Amino acid sequence: MQAVRDAYMTNPRIRRLLQWAGHQRPVLRVRARYLTPYDALLATYPRSGSTWMRFLLYESLSGQSADFDVVNTYTGRNARRVLPGGGRVVGTHDPYSRGDRKVVYLARDPRSVVISEYKLAKRQGSDQSFDEFFFAFLEGNTNPFGSWADHVRYWMTSVPARRGHLHLVKFEELRSKPEETLAQVTNFLGVSLDASTIEAVVRNNAVERMRAKEDVAPKDTFTRARSRDIRFVNEGATQGWQDQISPAQAALLLERTRTSLDLLGY
Repeated sequence: MQAVRDAYMTNPRIRRLLQWAGHQRPVLRVRARYLTPYDALLATYPRSGSTWMRFLLYESLSGQSADFDVVNTYTGRNARRVLPGGGRVVGTHDPYSRGDRKVVYLARDPRSVVISEYKLAKRQGSDQSFDEFFFAFLEGNTNPFGSWADHVRYWMTSVPARRGHLHLVKFEELRSKPEETLAQVTNFLGVSLDASTIEAVVRNNAVERMRAKEDVAPKDTFTRARSRDIRFVNEGATQGWQDQISPAQAALLLERTRTSLDLLGY
């Protein structure tokens, strides 16, 4: 079973074969078996701002400064019990909630996501051209979690969403009004914080501070990094895709993701 889980996480093609064979749900159930009814999920598609949000939430809810070492250590089953009832905030890219629970779903414009994910792939040594990567992204073949559109559809129609237990956060709003957006998230999770605390957390995790934390992170933090010339923490841009995607690619991406974009209110 461990070998299956490892293959499922690291090889998108094997993951798709498992999906087609009807084995996705059992694997996801195994991966989520440690969740309790009091735990909340921070669910995101890769490169949608999940690292920044994890830093913001860790610092807000624990009262301790966030860096890559501590945030990576206290996620998943090791997450600290910081929610009412002893619940944890568990980060996940998986399209699986294991029943009803509070979910913070962080979404980002797919035109920005494909650019950010391509930069990460290059950092990890990929020799794909952007055109090749772009069409693989459309088909959900660039990571183990399927397509951006399918990921959004799952979460926005999931049991938590249907029961009013999913709080949608758009990355663009997190960037433009971080204090207000973060306060809404912590309130949703049942933790009320004063404005000065929220402001301090946002200030300590601004882009330049996140990059400084990346620079001093332990060498094994980014296990698949091949090029240190490409940053893990990008600029957090919301419109940077305009100079990096052709008009035809942007139009095709919007056409292929329109249903999911509508679900998000983009």
